[in-house]
Amino acid sequence: MDRRIQAVLFLILCHFLWSTNNIIGRSLSEYLSPLAITTLRWLLASLVYPLVMGLGVVKGLSIYANVKTLILGLVGFAIFNIALYQALALAPSSIVGLAYGFTPISIIIVGVVMKVSKPDTLQILGSVLSSIGVTLLFTARGIDIEAYRDSIGILLGILTGFIWAIYTVMQKKLFPEGDQRLITYASLVLSTSLLGVVSSPFIYREVSAISRPEILLQLLWIAALPGAVAYYMWNKAVSIVGSGTAAPYSNLLPVFTALLGYVILGEKLGFGDIIGGLLIVGGSAISTIPRKPGNRISSNT
Repeated sequence: MDRRIQAVLFLILCHFLWSTNNIIGRSLSEYLSPLAITTLRWLLASLVYPLVMGLGVVKGLSIYANVKTLILGLVGFAIFNIALYQALALAPSSIVGLAYGFTPISIIIVGVVMKVSKPDTLQILGSVLSSIGVTLLFTARGIDIEAYRDSIGILLGILTGFIWAIYTVMQKKLFPEGDQRLITYASLVLSTSLLGVVSSPFIYREVSAISRPEILLQLLWIAALPGAVAYYMWNKAVSIVGSGTAAPYSNLLPVFTALLGYVILGEKLGFGDIIGGLLIVGGSAISTIPRKPGNRISSNT
């Protein structure tokens, strides 16, 4: 399979899986703290990852277990998810999704600041269209900020987008080459080990909720596919097409969330949903249009 096609498929699939994480994360936040959800998710993922990606990834720890992968893991696995689950605990997923909708632009800005990528016109246009689409999508659905908690949820939603942008660009800057299966697993294991030590006293207080079968099943799901597998897909795709091209795909997350709401919960899809979704998909497609060799600005874009 062509590597660029593989990257696009990975970008689409990982955001579909992450949409299920947002729905389940909202449910789990009623019973567990954001710190507990994050820690348990990645502890389980560190066990599931070798079963899904191959036991050979364990040997890769000797190659990539270092300070760089630890920092990368703390940003992408620990800090990002704690902020995300805290946002979902405070505000409805629709409000958090709207705030997160500016992630593509954040990725481009952070990429330029960290001198990792020089986005071209199509990549910028794709990110702008994608952000307009997500704004239209949630405006059409009606965003009602009723309380102080909702406002904090919006701020945390914006923060999670910025943190994800830093993680994405750091991944490209620190590891422009290498086996993404091994890099992702090394950063997962190192950051989760430290996170487990720090959070263990807090998790102990929530054992009664954690031991419930329905809670364990939800944790296992977000650990396996939206966790281990989806993170690998994103990192692999970014290593192929670059952060600038991958950025607009971030807003596929609310599109899939709306579709899941339609299929599973029977929620209605209006005209604004359709137009917003088309703008997001169009922006993602535009950013992936192959450039002619003479127009290519940077191999890192």
